[in-house]
Amino acid sequence: MFKPEVLAELTRTHQPALRNLRAVEKILLERFVGLEEPIRALVLAVASGEPLLLVGPPGTAKSRLIRAFCGLTGVLDEHDFSHNQDGYFEYLLTPFTEPGELFGFYDISQISKGQLNRLDKGMMQNATVVYLDEVFNGSSAILNSILAFMNERIFHDRGVRKRVAMQYLFAASNQVPETAELRAVYDRFVLRCEVANVKAEPKELEALVLAGWLETYSRQPKRSNHAHLLGEMETLRQSIATFTDQGKLVPQREQPFYKSLAQIVQNARQYELSEMSNRRLVKIVYIMLIHRIYEAANTDNIPTALALREDELRLIPRFFLDRTETDIVERMKRVEIRNG
Repeated sequence: MFKPEVLAELTRTHQPALRNLRAVEKILLERFVGLEEPIRALVLAVASGEPLLLVGPPGTAKSRLIRAFCGLTGVLDEHDFSHNQDGYFEYLLTPFTEPGELFGFYDISQISKGQLNRLDKGMMQNATVVYLDEVFNGSSAILNSILAFMNERIFHDRGVRKRVAMQYLFAASNQVPETAELRAVYDRFVLRCEVANVKAEPKELEALVLAGWLETYSRQPKRSNHAHLLGEMETLRQSIATFTDQGKLVPQREQPFYKSLAQIVQNARQYELSEMSNRRLVKIVYIMLIHRIYEAANTDNIPTALALREDELRLIPRFFLDRTETDIVERMKRVEIRNG
């Protein structure tokens, strides 16, 4: 789909950064039992800059996982959550949450003078990393603002369009929304992953209790060697944009990959697992590219040419569907790329 030698060049250029990301992934895998899929979804969200939604019941470590990642990358102080970090914003939404709680209330002392100035220090529009828990509980006004953040990276403040600092949006919900208004927000989360309780099996419970005990009752050691990771990922995305502008990294026509991709998309639409909108498909291919170079960067020897493979097609049933059905998902995972 892309020129193989260009993918290889991109991988070699950013190998140290991608290996840094892999080191963070390994730490998270050690700390959280049974969260291999959510952790990989988080890794892809960080590398691509696309928003991530974790869906699952309370107590499955959705929030803890996001905070752990932010702690490892220096965005958040895991040892003191009360220590406000300028680049991080977290909030639990309820039906009663007011916009001012996210974006800052107006300065009362200035209102009598006819001025409406927000007290926005540390608020959502100024944070690099945003985490919204129970994201679909927000009011219409809040949800519309979130859509503007996601679609345009813009905050509409009394008719004035302001650029936001947000580069990463993580969100969590106990369940997938059903109403049309909420589904519009749900659709904007390119990456989605279900988070479940571990199975009631001795080995899994043993691993959970051990890891959970250390996670809950011990102080995690401070690790500062990953503090530059988010900046490195931004540089990676800038390189992708530069290569594209130069005409080096452009999807090629008449590739076998398209036939296999079409088969999976057709299955998703036919069985109403996802509409696979045009917007989502373009973003999905972008994340597939990220996945391929991430995997290649963490091998002993980077090949001189790289191409998207079946592993990238299998990302669709893992992270990109609206709902899942076991038989159909397994069929999608068996799709191969065939020449001709």
